[in-house]
Amino acid sequence: MRFRRFVSARLHRQLFMWLGITILFTGMVVSGVVSALRPDASSMESDVIRIQRFIGERFQRVWEQPAERHSLAEEIAKAFEVDLTLRDAAKKPVEQIGAGCDKPEFTVPILRGKASLGTLEVCIDKRRRVPGLTFVLAIAAACLTLWGASGALARKLVRPLSDLIRVTREIGSGNLVSRVRLGRHHMGEVGVLADSVNDMARRIERQLNDQRELLAAVSHEIRSPLARLRVLTELLRGSADSVTLDKVEREIIEVDDLIGKLLANSRLDFGTLTLQSLEPCLLVSRAIERAEVDPTVFHNDAATVHIKGDPTLLDRAFCNLLENAQKHGGGVESVDLARLGGNVRLTVCDRGPGFPKESLGRVFDAFYRGDGSSSLGLGLALVERIARAHSGRAWAENRAGGGACVHFELPVEA
Repeated sequence: MRFRRFVSARLHRQLFMWLGITILFTGMVVSGVVSALRPDASSMESDVIRIQRFIGERFQRVWEQPAERHSLAEEIAKAFEVDLTLRDAAKKPVEQIGAGCDKPEFTVPILRGKASLGTLEVCIDKRRRVPGLTFVLAIAAACLTLWGASGALARKLVRPLSDLIRVTREIGSGNLVSRVRLGRHHMGEVGVLADSVNDMARRIERQLNDQRELLAAVSHEIRSPLARLRVLTELLRGSADSVTLDKVEREIIEVDDLIGKLLANSRLDFGTLTLQSLEPCLLVSRAIERAEVDPTVFHNDAATVHIKGDPTLLDRAFCNLLENAQKHGGGVESVDLARLGGNVRLTVCDRGPGFPKESLGRVFDAFYRGDGSSSLGLGLALVERIARAHSGRAWAENRAGGGACVHFELPVEA
């Protein structure tokens, strides 16, 4: 699990970790090579013994000659940069070069044959000592320094990619004006990728703007002849079959309604919402009047509530709820508006058999009707999209006594 989490980590952390592991492994290899090339302990011990024997022989030759003995001691102390103390057989000091020390690093016996003339105590300055721990700490400090530098390098390499990720997410969420601005990081393949992303965003923005203008123009062009047809239908009522004219008018109204739904859907696609402070009870009352529903089925428990929304889109959503109950649910049973905490909820219940259990999860799909048959309507799908666009939600459920209820919930204006 930990390895999987490490592999899925962000590129910055992966580079930082792998560079750290590489530096640590390099330090181990260097330590191993130094240990392998360092003389072994037995060889060093034999060298020390030979040096001690050599120094002892030199001092035993001049032991009874104080001037030469002192000169030899100064020469050795200067050559090896150490402090020396000469003691006779009774452990009394006879020569001292330097400050000396209480605990000498090593002692050289001065012998003549088997007789002991004295000893030479060698003291090394503590500042010149280089123990193994110091070497290890130096290697560790070097590794940490390199690791810190690698972290900065990894961040510098990954930062342009982080900016690219941010911009692509913003573009994917609909913010088509977002662009990559790398500045001094605009170089190499990352710069080419940034230019490609910016060019892609510009093309998408231009195409969507063209589609928006085309949709508006087409809708206007279609609605104009529809309006004229309705006028002509009224003029022909006196001389033509009224039943046929009623059918023509219904078809015109249905086409006009479909265009209205398409326009509302396109507004949601482009995010062109005009938010205002609204009273939901007035919107529901107007929708009930337009849908020619009996006003007595409306129960209002949120008369003083205000919401923030687009009046055209919310009016379309409420009309679609009522239209769905009338056309596909056997008529409107009840319309309830209530405040629940920080939300206001509109519930429309019908008199039909309810949604099939297998269809409850699809009633808000486009071109799908609750009875399982296909339809060109966008009714409930548009309702759900309008709810989400206003930070709300919509859902459907079957009633225990028969029929179905569709709920539309929005947050109350602060």
